[in-house]
Amino acid sequence: MCSMDEARNIVNQMSENIRSLFPQERLDVILFGSYARSMPEDGSDIDVMYLVDASREEIADKNWQVGAAAASLLLEHGIVVSPVVENRAYFQRNAEILPFFRNIKREGVRIGG
Repeated sequence: MCSMDEARNIVNQMSENIRSLFPQERLDVILFGSYARSMPEDGSDIDVMYLVDASREEIADKNWQVGAAAASLLLEHGIVVSPVVENRAYFQRNAEILPFFRNIKREGVRIGG
């Protein structure tokens, strides 16, 4: 577990990695899970969603690079980062339909993009 300030720093580092993968994209960053609720415990990961306008296919093609960036942060900070990159329009269309998205919409905390 890390402090909220450390978690935000890690999210910001991950955001820079996402920006390098999707350089023309406007980036919305939503922290969710235990850190969004300010209730992390030992072993909690940092759950964060990145909304971009890239197609879902382009996002899927870069998924391994997103995972590699998260693994690099794990090695650097010793905490698991669980990033989800999603198409903004798809998220908005399904935010009330899919339970995972509904939960993020309800409890997520938007932070600097």
